[in-house]
Amino acid sequence: MNRLLVVDFETTGSHPRQGDSIIQIGAVAIDDGQVTDSFSTLVNPGQAIPPFITQLTGITDEMVAEAPSLEEVFPRLLRLLDGRAFVAHNASFDLQFLQEALLSQGYYAFDGYVLDTVELSRLLMPTQNSYRLGELASDLEIEHENPHQADSDAMATAQLFLHLMDILENLPLVTIQRLQMLVSSFRSDIDALLRFVEMDKMAAIPLLDEESGPNEPSGMWDIYRQLALRKREEKGTVSFQRPANAESSLAPFPEMLEGVLGEQGTMPQHVSGYQRREAQEAMMHAVFEAMQDGTHLLIEAGTGTGKSLGYLLPGIIWAKQNQQQLIVSTNTIQLQEQLFHKEILTLQQTLPFDFSASTLKGRGNYLCLRKFEQALEEPVEGSSQEMRLVKGQMLTWLTQTQTGDVEELSMPPTGQLFWQQVKSDTGSCLNRACPWFSRCYYFQAKDRAKDADVLIVNHALLMSDLQAENRILPPYQVAIIDEAHHLEDAATQHMGKQFSTSQLLFLFDRASVDAGGAISRLAEEWESWLGAPQSFVSEQMEKLKQLHPQLRDKAQQWTQLLYAWASGRAEETMDAGRETVRYRVESFTGKQERIKKTTRKLIDSMTAFAEALEQLVQGIPSEEKPPFSIRSLRTDLFGLLNEWQKVVELLYFFLLEQDPQYVYWMEVESRTARKHVHLSAALLKVSDSLSEPLFAQKQSLILTSATLTVKNSFSYVMSRFGLEELPPSRVRTLSLPSPFAYEEQGLLLIPADFPAPGKENEHTYLEAVVQGCIDVVTASKGRTLILFTSHSMLRLVYQAMKERFANSDESYTLLGHGIDSNNRSKLVGLFQTIERSVLLGTSSFWEGVDIPGEALSSLVIVRLPFTPPNHPVYQGRAELLKTEGKNAFMSMALPQAVILFKQGVGRLIRHHLDRGVVIVFDTRVVESRYGRSFLQSLPPYRVESGPWPELRERIEAFLGMPSLLDS
Repeated sequence: MNRLLVVDFETTGSHPRQGDSIIQIGAVAIDDGQVTDSFSTLVNPGQAIPPFITQLTGITDEMVAEAPSLEEVFPRLLRLLDGRAFVAHNASFDLQFLQEALLSQGYYAFDGYVLDTVELSRLLMPTQNSYRLGELASDLEIEHENPHQADSDAMATAQLFLHLMDILENLPLVTIQRLQMLVSSFRSDIDALLRFVEMDKMAAIPLLDEESGPNEPSGMWDIYRQLALRKREEKGTVSFQRPANAESSLAPFPEMLEGVLGEQGTMPQHVSGYQRREAQEAMMHAVFEAMQDGTHLLIEAGTGTGKSLGYLLPGIIWAKQNQQQLIVSTNTIQLQEQLFHKEILTLQQTLPFDFSASTLKGRGNYLCLRKFEQALEEPVEGSSQEMRLVKGQMLTWLTQTQTGDVEELSMPPTGQLFWQQVKSDTGSCLNRACPWFSRCYYFQAKDRAKDADVLIVNHALLMSDLQAENRILPPYQVAIIDEAHHLEDAATQHMGKQFSTSQLLFLFDRASVDAGGAISRLAEEWESWLGAPQSFVSEQMEKLKQLHPQLRDKAQQWTQLLYAWASGRAEETMDAGRETVRYRVESFTGKQERIKKTTRKLIDSMTAFAEALEQLVQGIPSEEKPPFSIRSLRTDLFGLLNEWQKVVELLYFFLLEQDPQYVYWMEVESRTARKHVHLSAALLKVSDSLSEPLFAQKQSLILTSATLTVKNSFSYVMSRFGLEELPPSRVRTLSLPSPFAYEEQGLLLIPADFPAPGKENEHTYLEAVVQGCIDVVTASKGRTLILFTSHSMLRLVYQAMKERFANSDESYTLLGHGIDSNNRSKLVGLFQTIERSVLLGTSSFWEGVDIPGEALSSLVIVRLPFTPPNHPVYQGRAELLKTEGKNAFMSMALPQAVILFKQGVGRLIRHHLDRGVVIVFDTRVVESRYGRSFLQSLPPYRVESGPWPELRERIEAFLGMPSLLDS
């Protein structure tokens, strides 16, 4: 493994046995950790290169016309490969072309070691967002000038491999040995590489200090119970030590503010280019006064206000002066991390006193080390390769993480299910009796949270705390809720209930009675402890072995029935790849009565199995203390029984006993072969759940967002949050405009001659949208974000645009959400780096996407973002409003759409130097009576409407102007 050849082939397609050929070879030799040689050449494939390959690689028929044949160049490649391991990124692709070429030219097939840097990257870099070569190279600052050209790809892969070897060689020996047990069935020869590294480490042991051995902690590792953890800092709060002559934190707020923000203040000294903003300072004063007076405050702060500092600075000063902890809640974990790692650090450097900050997430976000240790004891044989990879990723991650937070991990779908097995939870926690207690990620996070001056959480945890009657978060009276327009959705999600058929099957897998499972291991440990077979144990095990197969059979039958019923009725709403159907339990009559009968039989079988398992677990003798292995397994199985009971209750809730306070629906996956059903239920009215326990009980809550008003009124969000129930003196509102000059920076175009969207003329409308998008993209030279309300419409437009651009002289890169990737961050990153690119997105792209500068110059809104009328939650709430004598469209659908429309338009102008055009292809915005609600809620863009052939001429002219001149 000291000698390797990193290879990359560019080819005419993916199938060498069907005639696809190599058109370029790149190879890089590595000897003893150093690049020693390289080789690259174009190859004449003897056939035309398909246009999409030329578009991808830049290699044309003309370029290969005079190139040597494969037969001519192959001997040089084989000399380099002789005696070396074969390394490639996605090695199975390149290996199949190598083997086919060898056989076709009369050589023996390659039988040396094969290493795949995709597999190795997933194993050793478990926190990466993507394992594509281009993105790995970018993240690791590896030079990679010509992606999809073999010479550049091979060199980038070689540098990536050397980086991976550095990671591997720096891992502790115990982790290398643990990984070896997991990777034996991997496609590439990672097990051989690990053996090689292990032997190197073992050979170095005599050279170590006499007082330390291979399994003892070094400066970086905490090695305990055969697991290596990264050593953690004593306190995981962010802190900053002030100079000895720091000002007092008790100065009046205006005086302190001037000391921070003034010309001689600390903010201009520490933040390069800081400029005072009138709206930001107005926000600071309003936040401080609301906290001081004990009132709630709703603030709409336009883009560019500096909202985060606008609430953090006064909030921290007030909390410090009043010796209270400040809670800050965000909707997204990304903003939670940004506040913690950026804004908090800025304020710790600029405020005239010390303060500490920490983050906290729901308990299920943290790894339980005891459960993970147990999971590693399960037999490797019989587990899938993906499951082994997940366990390997987590072993590596333990040497990197200080938080144990699942958000750091990038796991395949199997990993999401495995996480349910190893996450921290109340039901299976040994607390101080656990040998891992002093190292527990969750309890350490709780300790940090309790001691911090500022605690940053997310809306999900805030809602969970409400449901748990304030037993999760430290007691608080003052909180700031950012991205507050999401508060109702967060309450709907976290005060509702969810379940899926895949969860049920995974639960049954965890209750396996096969050898190696927790139940069998408990029986074995029990008999080993007492030194003899136990008749009670064998009787209970026999009973469980008879009951378990019935569980699987009934679960499969139940799943098939549910899927058949749901898939025959489901329609697309808003979620990618999901189709939805609302239901009521009373719907299951006649032939559908079978669903209820099958559910009852499933519950009966589950109850019988749980009773037998409980008898086994409860039967452990308590006269003397069992060994830890038994106590640990017993705790896990009590946790499993607890979860089992919750699932039985959910089955009753979803399919046998309907609660009138909820709306129920099922979702099926429409784009995969997996026949799983997701069941959900949401409270019809969450305002009651927010008004009393949150707003009525707390002293001061600051709710802020860039979009809280509709036509400059807060009445919609106040009604949805239940704030109308409070005395008027308890609630204040403030609307702060953006500092941007929208009249000069932005232009909003509304074609008046577009067909109206609707089923009767859907084809005509689609044609107009496709041509309109092409016109915008051409005029903007790419640099366009297109927002959709439907994934099906996105796919149709994407395909049509791709075909038309393929047949034209214009070349653009289309990036479709759910087509090219489901990862929003990855797509946005590609859009910002690829010239002449177009980004097509749905729901998640309407907000939280920040693309300043010329990378985004035009924004297309295809349709006004009304919630689909067939969305179950909308339907249920609309019916409720109707019974209250209200118009559901005017009091819910329209305000929701306006707020999302404002968010969408807000993607364009992100900086005072930005310039851009918004195009709305939905004529209802000017033709309907309610359309003015959308336009009146926007910043003061210059708005133009008229025939599209005239309007589209304005795009290029506007984007090319140094400043907007009067027409």
